Amino acid sequence: MKKINLSIKNTVVPIDFNTHFKNLAHIADSLNHGASKHYKKMGLTYVDVPEIVGITGACENVDTLFVIQNRNGIPLFFAQTGQLSLEQILQTLPGAYTVIHSGRDEEYEDARHLRQFRLTEEEFDCTLVNMNRDNYDEEKMFQALLNHIQCAVQAMIYEVIQDHQSLLENTYHRDIEVLHYTSSHDFQQISYGDAVELLNDNGFPKVQFGDDLKSEHEACVIEVLNKGETELPVFITKYPKDIKFFNMKVSEKDPRVVLSADLILPYAGEATGSAVREHDFKKLDERLTNSTMFKLHTQRGGTYDDFKWYLDIIKSKKTNPHAGYGIGNERVLQYIFGEKDIRNVSLFSLLNNQTGDWDKSKQGNNKFVK
Repeated sequence: MKKINLSIKNTVVPIDFNTHFKNLAHIADSLNHGASKHYKKMGLTYVDVPEIVGITGACENVDTLFVIQNRNGIPLFFAQTGQLSLEQILQTLPGAYTVIHSGRDEEYEDARHLRQFRLTEEEFDCTLVNMNRDNYDEEKMFQALLNHIQCAVQAMIYEVIQDHQSLLENTYHRDIEVLHYTSSHDFQQISYGDAVELLNDNGFPKVQFGDDLKSEHEACVIEVLNKGETELPVFITKYPKDIKFFNMKVSEKDPRVVLSADLILPYAGEATGSAVREHDFKKLDERLTNSTMFKLHTQRGGTYDDFKWYLDIIKSKKTNPHAGYGIGNERVLQYIFGEKDIRNVSLFSLLNNQTGDWDKSKQGNNKFVK
């Protein structure tokens, strides 16, 4: 079997395919176990969510939705996120988590993009932060959200270290002390606005407020904030509302931004998207109908009614104000390994390389392809 050339902290580490696959499977298993232990300790319930869904299974980018053919001709898609399903579940539970196979219809996979990956997601309402609808504080909810994300990611890293410290050190030459430090120290935080100023002062003078930050921008923020001394992940918080998902809550203090946070990991980049959710129906309705996502959806034959079930839940106040996030498991694995190429830490991608299922040359006479 061929060798894989990993790039661990920019140092090439050649390893046999089968050996690496076995190691990666064990490490990914520990990561999942660490997350599950953490959520159970919090008292959250695991709930399976549908992975063949309507348009509400999309993130911001509807262009990368996998279309699912079916006998009834209904427009269905392979879910990119279980977020709205988890919000639906909050009608009966104060908090829940799930792990889905998230799909992205990318033209090809590269060092940063996968077609399918594991996404660990949590939604929780304000009663778990000792609040209710009457005394709700959006900033307190936002800080609770950041804490939930940090604790979940640290639990993943900690479990992997406990189970596989020797393997990571001896086979992959990973600095375990760095991972120990990350698993026990608070992550860095910077607002989007401050991040733009930081970038302007550090080699990216053309970045402006309202731009969607690219991978090289995120890497610069991490490098500057860590000053070469640590590898702590960084929360970039409060992005402009115009470039984020329609149900992210607009800040009362600064209506230009939403109460969102992306967690950026060294080597991996954006590993987590998150936000406090909008619970005011009128504001939510306006944000939806003015969103780029909705305009694209209607241009392609979709309607407002496709979101009606979700809007009705919010309008009827069937859920308490809440927040949530999704963690890309393979991104966390990238950070644990110190690996630049996400394909090398994806079991899906490694398996697909062997099967050739995504090889166009094999599909010429396939009767299932329309």
